[in-house]
Amino acid sequence: MSVSIVQLPLATLQALDVGDADTAAANSPVPLSGWLGGPECLGTWRRRAEQVAATPADEAWVTGVVVADGVPVGRAGFHAAPDTEGVLEVGYAIDPEHRRQGHARAALGFMLDRARETPGVRRVLASVGPWNEPSLRLVRSRGFVQVDEQMDDEDGLELVLALDVEPQATGSETTRLVVIRGNSGSGKSTVAGALQQERPRDLAWVGQDALRRDLLRARDVPGGVPVDLIDTVARFTLDRGFHVVVDGILGAHKYGAMLRCLARDHSGATHAYLLDIPFEETVRRHATKPVADAFGADEMRQWYHPTPLVRGLDEVVIGPGSSIEETIARIRTDCGWS
Repeated sequence: MSVSIVQLPLATLQALDVGDADTAAANSPVPLSGWLGGPECLGTWRRRAEQVAATPADEAWVTGVVVADGVPVGRAGFHAAPDTEGVLEVGYAIDPEHRRQGHARAALGFMLDRARETPGVRRVLASVGPWNEPSLRLVRSRGFVQVDEQMDDEDGLELVLALDVEPQATGSETTRLVVIRGNSGSGKSTVAGALQQERPRDLAWVGQDALRRDLLRARDVPGGVPVDLIDTVARFTLDRGFHVVVDGILGAHKYGAMLRCLARDHSGATHAYLLDIPFEETVRRHATKPVADAFGADEMRQWYHPTPLVRGLDEVVIGPGSSIEETIARIRTDCGWS
């Protein structure tokens, strides 16, 4: 599932405000559902239309349409552009027909990724009614903690929760961060494990499968907790002086922002690799592993997807012509471990 938030131009907001569905649709960059044009969303569009007309800079930040695989499923966005203190506040609501499918989690993740990658942003707020247990569970699962309470004119008592997103330097000039991505069976875990065996005292292997599947038993969804856990473990070990290898499928639309921020904040050298291996070769490589009986080609075919590069990560693409041994040697040389 690919989820994004598309901000709406002022003309669309104003048309939604007055119930002009045809004009709203004609000026909208994405499809608009009946729910988005209905009474539950009217108050939001009215406030945003007035706000953007008065403060045009907010147009690129305020409530937009949550789009999941091309389908409009809700609304979400920030209350305004970052203020002078670098603070943003999130808001979101999902169409009842599309609830309980992870769209709110994905939308929140999309907003947090944007906040973390925007220079000058240091904190994100969420105001949630104490009766809204699903929303409280969601924001707390992403690390928000309560910092205040407030009375809202429409919703009554709200808990104010905050998450600090300001960039934090991690590691040192001497630590090395290695990111290895690729499909199941591409050899990424074999490479990561071999590098750790070579440096058993100063290299930490932060594996996506070990943390997401074995520790959390969590689904790999946009905005999921495993994204934060991988980031936290990598930073913890880098700050303790370990070199770190992060490996996994690590799909760009789910993990891309986290990986970019981790590389940005790392004080030492970062090297990223994409093992771009055809499906047939991944099956052959998988058959040579001790866990080959755990799953086979049918399961691997379901998991196999094209793996686009992570924008801004400067990944080195390693194709099937490079053996596992040659790939390990390449990484060892790049990191100065030869």
